[in-house]
Amino acid sequence: MLNTLRCQLRTHTARSTLTAVPRNFDMAMHTQQPRFSAGTDEAAATPRLNSLLTSEGGRWTLTNDGEALERSFKFKTFAKAWDFMTGVSLSCKTRNHHPEWSNVYNTTFVRWTTHNPKGLSQKDLEMADICDAIARDFGELEPEPVSCDLRDVAGKATVSAGDCCVPKKS
Repeated sequence: MLNTLRCQLRTHTARSTLTAVPRNFDMAMHTQQPRFSAGTDEAAATPRLNSLLTSEGGRWTLTNDGEALERSFKFKTFAKAWDFMTGVSLSCKTRNHHPEWSNVYNTTFVRWTTHNPKGLSQKDLEMADICDAIARDFGELEPEPVSCDLRDVAGKATVSAGDCCVPKKS
């Protein structure tokens, strides 16, 4: 329910209509606090995280639980979006860390979180920075609000994928 309200609130902010958000919805009450994964140096990670967030001029938002960063990237064509995803995937391979993401035509939605141990890690923050740089290189267009449908595609895929970050026992 809160996820739906947040998505509607973002849509409201982008479209300047209040019809989808309940009158008594208090955004201050629902401000997310980061939840870092065990072993993350919070004192070092917090300033880096803050620089990525929309509230500080960045383009990323925290998820409701504060355990992930997410945003969408829009490009002129599908080919540019695919090139962006390829560039990110190569960085993922060298850093042994992958996103939860989805793509529809020229828009790619990316969510960074660490599954084991659960929460935000330095790798998530590093990969968010890398995504921003790669997106600039491929001509990212001005950002638009994240589509609720695009976010849901990534979320559903994550649930059906199981625990991707825990080695399987043989």
